[in-house]
Amino acid sequence: MAKKCIGCGIELQSENSSRNGYLPENVLNGENKELLCQRCFKIKNYGQYIPVRMTREDYRDEVRKSIESAKVAIPVFDIIDFEGSFDDEILDILREMDSIIVINKLDLIPDEKHPSEVANWVKERLAEEGVAPLDIAIVSTKNGYGINGIFKKIKHFYPEGVTALVLGVTNVGKSSIINKLVGAKRSTVSKFPGTTLKSIEVKIPYTNITLIDTPGLIPEGRFSDLVCQECNQKIIPANEISRKTYKIDKDRVILLGGMIKLVNKTEGDLKPIFSLYASKGVTFHETNLERAEEILGNTALLNPPCEKCIDEYNKNNIITETLTIETGEELVFKGLGWLSVKRGPLTVEVTYPEAGELIVRNAFIKPKR
Repeated sequence: MAKKCIGCGIELQSENSSRNGYLPENVLNGENKELLCQRCFKIKNYGQYIPVRMTREDYRDEVRKSIESAKVAIPVFDIIDFEGSFDDEILDILREMDSIIVINKLDLIPDEKHPSEVANWVKERLAEEGVAPLDIAIVSTKNGYGINGIFKKIKHFYPEGVTALVLGVTNVGKSSIINKLVGAKRSTVSKFPGTTLKSIEVKIPYTNITLIDTPGLIPEGRFSDLVCQECNQKIIPANEISRKTYKIDKDRVILLGGMIKLVNKTEGDLKPIFSLYASKGVTFHETNLERAEEILGNTALLNPPCEKCIDEYNKNNIITETLTIETGEELVFKGLGWLSVKRGPLTVEVTYPEAGELIVRNAFIKPKR
């Protein structure tokens, strides 16, 4: 029987060091039964990224195969990039299967919000997508908050045990959650997208609950996927995210890195008030129309994209559209950040790469009165 990497699930081989699953023959044929492929070993021990040779369809096929043996889905969503956590494949599964939703990264929310507030907002947002979960667990893998709650919810609905399909897009924290539930560092955890390559089955000790850790799906429309790996990691927040509030004149410009240009086009005397939220690795810069064109593309002032990836990034088709965002609404830049209108309406001209996706939603961060 072929041996598999306990970190990413790939079948191990010793014939070709440039292929996925490579391990030196003496290690592969040794006595150790818990083996890590060369890629997982370097990620875990050195934080070194080795590119993945799998397509989006490869990931989807792997998840589809795992559905057959599971009775309940446990999708993991990132509350900081909630819209970027969505994928049509995941939503289709959740419309057909019972699910216990896990919302990760509670610790990164910039304003104090009770977990019940987060759960209610998530429930309403999922209802818009036709998804009605059995329950919602709010967690933080960083400090361990809420992990035991996932276990309790599974036991409540499946007291005799169950096989659960754990799924999500890349970088939402699936593998971290599984490791905490099983009490061991098995699945490879990193900020690099696509770390898990094949589905891995693990059992929660002393229970009849089996978790299937699936590869992270790669969704369309995330701005974070349009830049190099170094910039990608700066966009994915590791600590509390940045927030800046604006009250600006008409035709003033705000740049989110070198990726998005926002121009205030609101008519009238009453200036709109809005806040921008993004990772601390994303530059916010306010300027005028003339200066904005000079600044865009200057990696010394704006980041991302960085000097290494700006030429590749500039190959994206850039488009402009005008949107009106009302008080209590947010404009989301999928995989990058969001704009929350405190006093509106705000009419804004947005220039951005066509491959990125914009979404208008009811505010997650409610305006304070």
